Amino acid sequence: MSLALLLVLVIAAASLAHADSTSETLSEISRCSGIADAAARLRCYDMAAPRAKEALLPNPQDFGKPAPPSSPAEVAQVTAAVREFSRTVHGRAVFVLDNGQTWRQLDGDSVAVQEPDPGKALNVTISRGLFGSYNLAIEGRKGIVKVRRLE
Repeated sequence: MSLALLLVLVIAAASLAHADSTSETLSEISRCSGIADAAARLRCYDMAAPRAKEALLPNPQDFGKPAPPSSPAEVAQVTAAVREFSRTVHGRAVFVLDNGQTWRQLDGDSVAVQEPDPGKALNVTISRGLFGSYNLAIEGRKGIVKVRRLE
């Protein structure tokens, strides 16, 4: 019984330790509202405001990852340059973008992706498709490539 209670406490503590920045910022603003002195309360709000703005902005690095249950505004699409282009053993295209994201062509996608010309930049735009899928459009080329995010 005491082992189960200890386990519950450890899990609860770990959950609190990993609270997202949005809830931390809201907690800080909530603390500010409890300050009686007007000047001190204003200083508290002024210190919290920049973090509140950052917490509400969508993060392009999170594009393609499952959204947390209560996420702020979502990024509609990502545009980036392809830093590295390769193929899987089954011939599917892999795109490593300059923003650090890695996307791979779906096995069920039949589009033949042409390698970029040597020395020429390959720019792509990735947007949401239907049913949670993602579409990669290559600048200057027609059609879309169905992809999923690896990293």
